[in-house]
Amino acid sequence: ITITNLVKVYGRPSLFNREWTSGTKIRERLGLKAEYRSWRDLHPLVWLLPVVVFMYYFTFIYQELLLWAIIFGITTWAMTLTLLDIIARFARARGGQAAGLIVTRLRDATRYLAPLVVLWWSGNKFYNSGGAIFLGLFWYVAIFARYLAVKIHEENINIDLITGRFRSLRKSIYRAATKMPFIGIPPKPFKALNSVSMELHTGMFGLLGPNGAGKTTLMRVICGIFEQSYGKIFINGIDTQKKREELQGLIGYLPQEFGTYENLTAGEFLDYQALLKGIRDTRTRRDRVDEVLAAVHMFENKDKKIGSFSGGMKQRIGIAQTLLNLPRVLVVDEPTAGLDPRERIRFRNLLVELSRNRVVIFSTHIIEDIASSCNQVGVINKGELKYLGTPADMANIARDVTWSLEVPVRDFARLPADLLVVHHIRQGDLIKVRCLCERKPTPDAVHILPALEDSYLWLLRNVKIQGNERVITSAGTDA
Repeated sequence: ITITNLVKVYGRPSLFNREWTSGTKIRERLGLKAEYRSWRDLHPLVWLLPVVVFMYYFTFIYQELLLWAIIFGITTWAMTLTLLDIIARFARARGGQAAGLIVTRLRDATRYLAPLVVLWWSGNKFYNSGGAIFLGLFWYVAIFARYLAVKIHEENINIDLITGRFRSLRKSIYRAATKMPFIGIPPKPFKALNSVSMELHTGMFGLLGPNGAGKTTLMRVICGIFEQSYGKIFINGIDTQKKREELQGLIGYLPQEFGTYENLTAGEFLDYQALLKGIRDTRTRRDRVDEVLAAVHMFENKDKKIGSFSGGMKQRIGIAQTLLNLPRVLVVDEPTAGLDPRERIRFRNLLVELSRNRVVIFSTHIIEDIASSCNQVGVINKGELKYLGTPADMANIARDVTWSLEVPVRDFARLPADLLVVHHIRQGDLIKVRCLCERKPTPDAVHILPALEDSYLWLLRNVKIQGNERVITSAGTDA
């Protein structure tokens, strides 16, 4: 698997929107924002003003149907707001805040009162006040939804964290306001992956990183569940964007949380899944189910209901499900989370067995799983690849910054602020500290051999590995 400059942006505008606003974005990057300070800057009015005048004539004089009068009335109202906004910015730049405030107040009055005027006019002209009121309700609902959408966008409101009275109703209203077409403002784009490049070979590849680092996003892009924003992924030299459906048949994906039918036996559940995967022949399906159950060491539990299985046994059934289509790439997202140490070791050993003839991408928070089973490891943080190499080489990253020291209890709080304490334990009146620091933290501190965990914490703090060089990127960030 070859990954080149992979970027994933959540909330990315549509292709049409990106093309429509590309000129404006380029001008903003060049520092050429639209400013209305001189008469020459009012060039948008050259076409906007005549169009607005024509729309007033076409709507209020020419139109003879209520529905089209309301539709064109809304269009004229929106264009008038745009015109007043430009005039307000020009008045603020030329005449000061007072002049700008007057036009701004006129614009706000137009926004909320003009619909009433249009509805009163249309009701009288077409003798259909009921229809005008009905359409007017939708108009004001749209105005209110736009107000909420702008508020959520500008104040960066997290809808899921809303509390207080009627919170369920408020959450529903806020969500509806953000999702209304042409009205709701989408969330700010978030770059989950930033130019990730790597090459993976047969064997176990361990993916480390804190929560929200981009691990799950990376795995889902590899599996074809998500579409990358930029960059390329090649599997055996084949572009995944060009042959997505064909390559998905070669990939097995086990998410962190997956559902099973707990009232079915393991054999029945896998038989049903094999049928969904297109294995129609009964004998072939039965042989394949027996084969994958044996591969995950669950054949003796074939006739037991899944509801009676432990967490580790259910994870094995999940792996068996992904093996039904004989994948060449196996992607598992934190499969050992919540398992006891014995089950975790069994499951880890199972993945090592499966990696002998396929690529296994293994995401976890447990450093020990990586150190004992993976021949390749990658560390990702805030969407960036901090390290790519072997676990043995990764452990050497912290060889010059790992210290052991003993301090009296009363002096523990006085240790240097840039000290990253890995762990500490009290022994009588002393505290034994294992820490990471670029300089010697205390006179009696001694260097010790680093563990993989030390290097992982050091990478998350302020180091990025580029080739064989260590580069300090930012100090003082949380590990």
